[in-house]
Amino acid sequence: MSAEELQNWKGRLTSYLAAEKRILDSQEYQIGQGSAARRNRRAELEQVQNGIRECQQKIGQLQAASSPRGRRIIRLRPF
Repeated sequence: MSAEELQNWKGRLTSYLAAEKRILDSQEYQIGQGSAARRNRRAELEQVQNGIRECQQKIGQLQAASSPRGRRIIRLRPF
């Protein structure tokens, strides 16, 4: 695990969260009127939310792997 990889996943999560907000604000919109109008439909909310969960899971795994507790070895000796 590298700090760069963790930052990449955090950046990706930030992008997904921004996309989710835009979708929740308006799924589809139109610019202009009549035959010159352009329509834009955003990505499906479910796909974006799946991406958010994937990023959160990967970030958690990377953080757990880099924490001292994630690497601790405990040896027990009988009395």
